[in-house]
Amino acid sequence: MKKSLLVILILLLTTSCSVHTFTYGDGPKQGYTKVLKQHNFIGGLISNNTPCIKELNDEKDYKLVIKHSIVDTIFSVFSFGLYTPTTIIILK
Repeated sequence: MKKSLLVILILLLTTSCSVHTFTYGDGPKQGYTKVLKQHNFIGGLISNNTPCIKELNDEKDYKLVIKHSIVDTIFSVFSFGLYTPTTIIILK
């Protein structure tokens, strides 16, 4: 029991956040922020739905942040990689 708890603790402490930031134009100017979740399965091989981001259709200045946070990693570890969520943040 102690050994499996130690392995889980080591896995959680050695994982890191994966962050990809894309800045378009001059970047965000309005102070608008929206957070979306993308639900992936089997280690990210299958995606349930890619969020439709309609508010970015005609925008020229915004920032898009795609990350796997610690909470996303915890869900992934406890589901053994069957469910791997991704957080998408829109700044404009």
